[in-house]
Amino acid sequence: MYDLDLLEHTDTVNELLARYGVKFGIYKNNTFKEQLFPFDAIPRVIEKQEFDYLERGLKQRVVALNLFLKDIYSDKKIVKDGVVPEDFIFASSGYLAECERVTPPKDIYSHISGIDLVQSKDKSWYVLEDNLRVPSGASYPMIARELCRRSSPLTFRNIKLEDNRNYAKLLRRAMNHVNVGGHTVILTPGRYNAAYFEHSYLAEQTGAHLVNGSELVVKDDKLYYVTYDGRLERVGAVYRRISDEYLDPMNFNPESVIGIPHIYDVYRKGNVALLNAPGNGIADDKGIYYFVPKMIRYYLGEEPILQNAPTYLPFYEEDMRYVLEHFDTLVLKDVAEAGGYGVVFGSSMTKEQKENFIALLKREPRRFIAQEVIDFWISTF
Repeated sequence: MYDLDLLEHTDTVNELLARYGVKFGIYKNNTFKEQLFPFDAIPRVIEKQEFDYLERGLKQRVVALNLFLKDIYSDKKIVKDGVVPEDFIFASSGYLAECERVTPPKDIYSHISGIDLVQSKDKSWYVLEDNLRVPSGASYPMIARELCRRSSPLTFRNIKLEDNRNYAKLLRRAMNHVNVGGHTVILTPGRYNAAYFEHSYLAEQTGAHLVNGSELVVKDDKLYYVTYDGRLERVGAVYRRISDEYLDPMNFNPESVIGIPHIYDVYRKGNVALLNAPGNGIADDKGIYYFVPKMIRYYLGEEPILQNAPTYLPFYEEDMRYVLEHFDTLVLKDVAEAGGYGVVFGSSMTKEQKENFIALLKREPRRFIAQEVIDFWISTF
């Protein structure tokens, strides 16, 4: 079912990606480095029946995670009923006490969710982690698909493919759904953010204003956009690409220079929608990830459609024993990290590193999870 015409246009697509400045940035050794997005013309083919199965599983998971967030910042029934230990809530760096009893518009906490999926060699699908704070990456397949269409129209004429060109429309619909009245804006930390290309691209595609913190101001418990000629125009929804701690220096990190003073106060009073909601970090804590299948059973009364990767919590004595006995075959992850940071493989450590890490693990068992290493399936043609 694969058309070689696209393969022959790989260089053309990469040249167009460079021309349009499709880049992403990474921080390495405290230095910001930006590079072009690499394009590979050989696709991962997912048949429609399998795609529909993944869609059902992802919807189920995100619904349960939203219910968990609503519960954990209100009645905490899942803790009272002993499904999730109290230690995994209040000890999490993602839990924000400031969000207690603050309900977002339409009760939606995670409007855009980034769920990491991987397929093993036996063709089973696993969820590696959930990203519900400031997930990124949607723009890259969008623009890559568009440039593929331009470079190789034959591919799309000859093969029936799922069309992803409606993502911007769906995103705009999600923003409009929770908008409490006024403009919709995309809030960026600025040009040197790792995902700045995405911020600008999504603003262009959705018709939302791309703004930084200096272009928004709070007045009379409402949020306003400062136009080029100094006028104030009401903002009803903010798709923010700024982490919780930097969002509002008056409520979170007082040293933040990229946030908007008192924006959280406006949000708390229901006068603006924030996508995603502050406080979501508790739900993508990798320790909480362990409990998502239990959340699905607890809140929905359903069996999970998608499975977690085999995961162990050193917090539990039985799991700690297993981790220590199988240390060399496992991958260890810091529960508070994201984007590939804080991940180490037991097999790659020296004897000294292993001894030091195990000592740290015993001192701070809540800080880490351990997972079986999934042998990825790679499609070949």
